[in-house]
Amino acid sequence: MSGIKIFSSLEEAQAAGFVVFDRLPDGYLVRKSSGTAFALAIVRIKKKEPVSKD
Repeated sequence: MSGIKIFSSLEEAQAAGFVVFDRLPDGYLVRKSSGTAFALAIVRIKKKEPVSKD
């Protein structure tokens, strides 16, 4: 059995045929219908580090 797919961007998940199903604290839960079942995946959004002004 394979693990759950984790995407690094929403655009990448949508290009693979997934649509947003739910919001998570650090991204999205996405799903894709195969006609008889759903495939689930996670989009994990990395927060941008603040740029220091030295």
